[in-house]
Amino acid sequence: MWFRNLLIYRITGGNITPISLEEALSQHALQSCLQMEMQSLGWVTPREEQDNFVHVYGQQWLIAMGMEKKLLPASVVNQQAKDRLQKIEQMQGYKPGKKQIRDIKEAALIELMPRAFVQRHKTYAWIDSVANRLIIDTASANKAEEFIQLLLKSHAGVTLAPFETKVSPSTAMTRWLSGDEPSTAFSIDRDCELQGMNDEKEIIRYSCHVLDTEEITRHIRVGKKVIKLAMTWDGKVSFVLHDTLQLRRIAPQDILKESTESAEELFASDFAIMSGEVSQLITDIATELGGEDRD
Repeated sequence: MWFRNLLIYRITGGNITPISLEEALSQHALQSCLQMEMQSLGWVTPREEQDNFVHVYGQQWLIAMGMEKKLLPASVVNQQAKDRLQKIEQMQGYKPGKKQIRDIKEAALIELMPRAFVQRHKTYAWIDSVANRLIIDTASANKAEEFIQLLLKSHAGVTLAPFETKVSPSTAMTRWLSGDEPSTAFSIDRDCELQGMNDEKEIIRYSCHVLDTEEITRHIRVGKKVIKLAMTWDGKVSFVLHDTLQLRRIAPQDILKESTESAEELFASDFAIMSGEVSQLITDIATELGGEDRD
């Protein structure tokens, strides 16, 4: 139970407790798509073996949004419509008009929807009630927006704001690769990405490359800025910091030990370790970037 990508939000309002959260989420549980629906969103239990919609470890609460989506490729719908259009053209002796084509495509979609395959996906998030943060395990801004909208709909009074720092990540990362190293809590790894600031915004990527080189310094001197940088925190967690303050490719480093625990016990212990370590990692990143900006 380790999040791999983090989109972080600050909880600015709402009296959220495990009890209120459990009640709110259970009333908006995921339902199967109706016959004419392409997608359904709702809450699911973090583990299928559990009954609770909120997995609680002290002041850290894990929740999960479920998505049920019908897979119906446009090419399949278009082929079905094309076959019908050809038959209609043969029957009436001339090509169908625009409205008739539109109606036939819509009819093909309606006919095929009940036969579409259904895919389920789960998106986790964790609420750090000590730091008042919502952390969503996704790299997709659209998926995070779906999650947030569902949470706001489900739990009355909750308000959120983006997690921001006083110094932009790009400014700090560029400074670090220019010789002003971060604090001893962080070490710089071997991947980074630089972007030009002209209209073309050219991209230069380094992978598995020593980053303290004159070549990188030269790129920065001519105006390029760092937008992604691989780092390790406290020798425990590696990650890639983005200029949007997203953390991606999170991976624990030698802090998870081999265990004979059951799957459920392992899930719980991993969440306990992850929430403790990553919560401190986020706090240390905010400190490194001048503190959290709450304006």
